Amino acid sequence: MKRLLRPAFVVLCLAFLSACAQHAPQLRIEQQAPQTEAELVWGKYQSKAANMSATAPFSVSASFRFKTPDSSNRASLRIWGNGADPVRIDILGPFGSVVASLRLSESRSIIYEPDSERAVYSDSGQELLVRLGLPVAVSVQDIIALLRGNYGELFPSTYETAYLEGEANIAYSFSSGNGKQKLTNGVLVLDKQGLPVVWEQKDKSMSISFERYDNGLPDKIRVVAGTDRSALFLIKERSTPATAFTSKALELHLPEGTKIEPMRSM
Repeated sequence: MKRLLRPAFVVLCLAFLSACAQHAPQLRIEQQAPQTEAELVWGKYQSKAANMSATAPFSVSASFRFKTPDSSNRASLRIWGNGADPVRIDILGPFGSVVASLRLSESRSIIYEPDSERAVYSDSGQELLVRLGLPVAVSVQDIIALLRGNYGELFPSTYETAYLEGEANIAYSFSSGNGKQKLTNGVLVLDKQGLPVVWEQKDKSMSISFERYDNGLPDKIRVVAGTDRSALFLIKERSTPATAFTSKALELHLPEGTKIEPMRSM
């Protein structure tokens, strides 16, 4: 199993590993923001979030670099889907060959490695990241949504208090139980255009930094977990196909003779 789970673990830990040791951004929150300014920026953020389609077909090529206390590596990804489940991912090796393929959905996710002719699956309903020993609130699908600029279902929809952060940003604080979104107990920093700069959990167990934008969409995202795991995503190409992918294009073909096993916790 170690050979198979190595590349699978890479993909499923995308958001929690890094090319070098990273620490969560140090937020400079000193005083409350003027209410009028805070509401204006928040309104821009909500407007952008509402205008982003979560169901349009998409195709993304990206690179990521990662490091855990025990290993480090980098790879390229091809990600595509129609917005909702399922999502397909190919992990590419140094020369463009596919070293692992994934089909992710809420009901069953499958990871296949051609070299070993094995596949593992999970249909327990639990987040795959949790199954792999990373007890965090976000999933691979959530990270893909952020790469596409879809923040609405992950970050809270209403805030409690707004603070000035740094020289030009506004930090909005939230508490647990705020709406149906996954991340509720933390701080979301927005720039004056209403674009996310960083999300930080209040217990500092995880942060998500948006370090570069292109036409309002994030081109560079860094996610830090604790003090020794993070990931750097660099978007190479992003497109919106004119027509939806067919069901065949979203299937994961397993060759005859493939050994299929349930995923085990790590």
